[in-house]
Amino acid sequence: MNHHATGNQDKPLLTTFLQQLNVSRRQLSLYPDDHPQIAASINRTLDTINELFQVSPTITLGIAPDAIFYEELWLDKNDRVNQEFAAYFSSLGIASISFEAGLQGTELVRFNQLLRSDRNTIESFGGFDKLLEQQQINHISVVPIDYDAFQASHSSFEETVSNGEQLWENFLNGLHQGILDFGDSNSTCDLDSVVEIFNEKLVGNEVERAQSAQSIVNFIDNSIQAIGNHQTTTTIDNKLISLLNNLSDEAQQEFLHNAFQALEHHRHAAPEMLQKIPSHLLQNTIAGKNRQELNLSSRLFGLITNLADTSNPEHNHNIKIKTAPLAEDMIRARLDVLFREEQHECFMPNNYQAALQSLLNIDAISTIPDDEKEKLKQQIEHQSVEHNCAAIIFELLEDKIDPDQEVSIQQNLLDLSRFFLDIGDFISLVKIYSNWQKYLYSGTATVSIFDEKVLANHCQLTFLTEVLDATDIWEEDKQPDIAAYITCVGEPYSDLLIERLGLASTWEERKFWMQTLEGIGCDAKQMIINSLGDERWYLVRNLLSIIGKNVDQQSMKRIQKLTTHEHPKVRIEAINCLFFCNPATANRLLHNELQSDDPEALLAAVAIADRSQSLEILAILHKNLASEPADATDLEIKRQTVQTLTKISHRDSLPIFRRILSKQGLLPSKRRKQLQVDIINHLALFSDPAAAKLLQELTTGKHKRLALTALELRNKQLRGVQ
Repeated sequence: MNHHATGNQDKPLLTTFLQQLNVSRRQLSLYPDDHPQIAASINRTLDTINELFQVSPTITLGIAPDAIFYEELWLDKNDRVNQEFAAYFSSLGIASISFEAGLQGTELVRFNQLLRSDRNTIESFGGFDKLLEQQQINHISVVPIDYDAFQASHSSFEETVSNGEQLWENFLNGLHQGILDFGDSNSTCDLDSVVEIFNEKLVGNEVERAQSAQSIVNFIDNSIQAIGNHQTTTTIDNKLISLLNNLSDEAQQEFLHNAFQALEHHRHAAPEMLQKIPSHLLQNTIAGKNRQELNLSSRLFGLITNLADTSNPEHNHNIKIKTAPLAEDMIRARLDVLFREEQHECFMPNNYQAALQSLLNIDAISTIPDDEKEKLKQQIEHQSVEHNCAAIIFELLEDKIDPDQEVSIQQNLLDLSRFFLDIGDFISLVKIYSNWQKYLYSGTATVSIFDEKVLANHCQLTFLTEVLDATDIWEEDKQPDIAAYITCVGEPYSDLLIERLGLASTWEERKFWMQTLEGIGCDAKQMIINSLGDERWYLVRNLLSIIGKNVDQQSMKRIQKLTTHEHPKVRIEAINCLFFCNPATANRLLHNELQSDDPEALLAAVAIADRSQSLEILAILHKNLASEPADATDLEIKRQTVQTLTKISHRDSLPIFRRILSKQGLLPSKRRKQLQVDIINHLALFSDPAAAKLLQELTTGKHKRLALTALELRNKQLRGVQ
């Protein structure tokens, strides 16, 4: 059988199985073992895995800290179900899990019960495999993580040196667990043996290259986990450098290229991992190649080039970051670059220049404190030329400068703006914009606000568009910096942000654009009001939610017109805005919407009804709960009603809840049971003290288990408030 084909074919089904297994595990914390909900969930899980058993009688899943390995392939690493499953079982110290044909529902229930134990408890009973045996779970087996299994002694390692394939297998097993083990650390022959095989395998046939690549990915993943757990990695780091330095050029590049691919999934840890690798090796890997050839994101490629050896003139435009101190002559050479202009004194305040010169002059007697000396030295050694140049210009702008200097400084700031945008340094862009703006309005500037170039450049359409596009290039880690820069520039971005909001396809995107527009504040309000006539109802609703928190007379008139909008969600959002400034009108309009026959309008109206203080509105909400849920839509409205009544927390709602909870029946509907569960869960959040009494009553009835859980949660929250 072709395992690769099988793995690909079964991936979606496997993900479904893992999802159902997670659901059944969680439900055991909500329902008793014999509850119908548990039985239904277990049956769904069994039906799915039985389909997998038709392909293979044993399903074995390898566990990495953040991914699942099956049939020599990784399941989708970006899938949250796979990530959650991997993280959970990895935390229990499990390296792999096997499910065998013949698995029974009772075994799955007992297995899920075991999963509720923590790692210490499991180990105190002899380990997970021992517990499986005790619980008579015969069709599920696990292999615990055992790092010692991959640590070879010197003698055993020497025995395997004669067998190249065995040595290769042992080394790959070690990499898979995040271990670099060459045997005796004092012997170079073991390293040489591994290097010789690695030089062959990394550039060997397709299977060998794939096997090597996957092991390198595993090694990077485990190394990052060790960093996250604050484990010491100095020994591994030294061995990694030794290995890389001894590989052939081709194998070296192949190793690092695979490592780069792994780091794409660990962007937060990429800088720390890359700094462990000598800069000349990074340079050798990227030399003569562009981002597309290496198949790297702009962010990671920029980071690698910044950390690489910059002796090549082709790379002089990159940020110069060094991990080792520079010699004095190198620092002086850096200064020569920084002050390469003929009249460099125009760009360097005397006090700053004197401080640097005294710092670099070993024999000089200086009054600068040692800690300040160290700060200046660190700045020169580790900051880029561009950052140093920007800092000098900002200091210059504190004093009056002549027109010729202004012209030169503007050109420098234009070039620096372009550079910082390209490398995604939006913090420095904020500094350029705010410092130059402060200088223009300081009264000392000779250039007219209408003739200056820096602010004008930041507000050009192409520049604005590139900044907004950066949200896709740099992804989430840069979003706060991008938003801070956009709000610093302000109004010029308003129209573009509104359009991006209208085009956003996910809630996360919409939330980012809405928060950024809100950050611009009053400068964006007029643009938002002008856009309230847009044909896209969802855009209008989102814009209303932005300006509704700061309503003035002008915006209130426009908002009131939208209370008759054809789409119910726009009408409800407009009413919601009116609660900030005209609650009487808002109550009247909300009362009408709550009488609507349109389920969508009614659901939206119920969701904001907690804004009202009207007893009439409260009575309507109570009336919503008077009847049994007729269908799924009606159930959704009643569940939203329970949530809103909980926010209001009026004591009169508790008898309504008690009546619903006390309803019996030979065959209670699933919808009623769902509504009852919702009510009990929300009683934990109901602020009126009488809710605790109701929960206490329920602990002696059929809802005992749920009521006890809700009461415990309620008491915990009260203790937290106190």
